[in-house]
Amino acid sequence: FFKAKQERNEQEEEEGEEEEESEGGLDLSMPENPTWCNMIWYIFTYPICAVLFCTLPDVRTERYQRNWKWAVVAFLLSLVWIGIFSNWLYECLVVVSNTLRIPVAVSAVTLLAGGTSAPDLISSYVVARNGQGDMAVSSSIGSNIFDVTVGLPLPWLIYTIAYGKPFSLGPQGSKGLGFSIILLVVMLAAVVGTIMCMKWRMTKGLGVAMLAFYLAYVMQYLLQKLPARCSADRTGVFQAVF
Repeated sequence: FFKAKQERNEQEEEEGEEEEESEGGLDLSMPENPTWCNMIWYIFTYPICAVLFCTLPDVRTERYQRNWKWAVVAFLLSLVWIGIFSNWLYECLVVVSNTLRIPVAVSAVTLLAGGTSAPDLISSYVVARNGQGDMAVSSSIGSNIFDVTVGLPLPWLIYTIAYGKPFSLGPQGSKGLGFSIILLVVMLAAVVGTIMCMKWRMTKGLGVAMLAFYLAYVMQYLLQKLPARCSADRTGVFQAVF
């Protein structure tokens, strides 16, 4: 079984290399015989693609192939652009939330969380299509563990070193923090237990269970953050002050 899987992966890699050679990197030219959907998508993504085309070395082209230095440069510049896009996403989300009078906490746990997880979703989808289901699951779980153990503490550590005092979340920011940590541990145990019940297989039932866990978390978070005496007729749920 292992030998057959290894031969299949090698064959897919050879086919992928042939496709990459035929593609020759990113092309900004207009697609041939485009449909309306293709044309709208081309116009919508052209500014981003043009900026990335001018600032990132495309390691798929013959000029930068088999050169680890350019690969490292492309990786570091990609991280810079991810940081810039993440900051723009946050700023735009705050402006839209304040304009529509939607609490920022609601937007953060839904739109912001989904937007920042889009790269994980795409990467997991790609590797899963290539038959690497274990890599897809490990990437999703590992990225969230990295966010909690490195993404949050590292800025706090830098702030503490720079200003010489501990970082305070304030009374509003620390509200329900202990319960959120306990819930995170419970959700992690539930996810691992569900995967074990599914015999470590990615099935449709597992996807439904994961979606149910997410909806349950969002609902309890909103119920926890909404004021106890909130009249939807008088102020509206999305106009309540958090």
